[in-house]
Amino acid sequence: MSTVDQFESVFKAAAKTIYLHESPSFGKVLLVTDMEESDSTLYLNSVRTYFEKTLLPGETKWEVLSKKDFQTVKELLGKVEEYQPDLLLTYRNLRSDSWRWPYSLGEHLDVLTQVTTTPVLVLPHPDRDDAAELLEKSPEKVMAVSGHMCGEGSLIKYASAFTPKGGKLLLSHIEDKVTLDRYLDAIEKIPDIDTEVARETLLARLLNDAKDFAESARSGLERAGLGISVECMAQLGSRLEDYRKLIEEGQVDLLVMHAKEDDQLAMHGMAHPLAVELRSVPILLL
Repeated sequence: MSTVDQFESVFKAAAKTIYLHESPSFGKVLLVTDMEESDSTLYLNSVRTYFEKTLLPGETKWEVLSKKDFQTVKELLGKVEEYQPDLLLTYRNLRSDSWRWPYSLGEHLDVLTQVTTTPVLVLPHPDRDDAAELLEKSPEKVMAVSGHMCGEGSLIKYASAFTPKGGKLLLSHIEDKVTLDRYLDAIEKIPDIDTEVARETLLARLLNDAKDFAESARSGLERAGLGISVECMAQLGSRLEDYRKLIEEGQVDLLVMHAKEDDQLAMHGMAHPLAVELRSVPILLL
């Protein structure tokens, strides 16, 4: 490696991405249900109580759609365009009986998360036996999930907004072992690259970048005076299985992750299976 290349590598390693905090606005929240109007009003009261520590009554205007307000996906999208909310609230398998099986979010929600630019907070289906119990206690522990934590400013911004004062925000980054092994296998076949150095340093570099950004976020959120604790978890593993384990064992109350890919129409690869399978965990999809 030339001296110039060495200098450039050292310079890039020292240049760290910094988190700059900016609180998101939730001036208008739209709750979408498939209930009768009277039941929608009761459910709205439960949801407002659930988020009372973050979506404050005096600062947020709440609107609700009931069964009579829409039938098709097109009609629902039209209502969203009409109301133009800062946040959409709904539940899995809207206008569907498939909530009993962990195979999909339902066509209304699948389209809603991909077509609109509005964050969608997905709650457990209200017909679950434990649905009322799940909404009794406001979220205290929030987890932001990303396979690329470095530079995830918007993810942390929204996750911190739903972490109440005195609560905990977990910044979780899992480097996919299968992908890393594939790259290391390719590196072993390139004579110009020292395989042992690559194997020892590549993972450490990836995890350190995530940890450095998470530490920057912790400092930024502390300076913002939010009164929350921030913890970073960066590790190598199987993303879906390890995230599921972290969420369930850590008793996470709310999961926050991206639902969109810039180069595809379908939901973000990791977001869909987590959203489908973790049916008792509220999930904010950005």
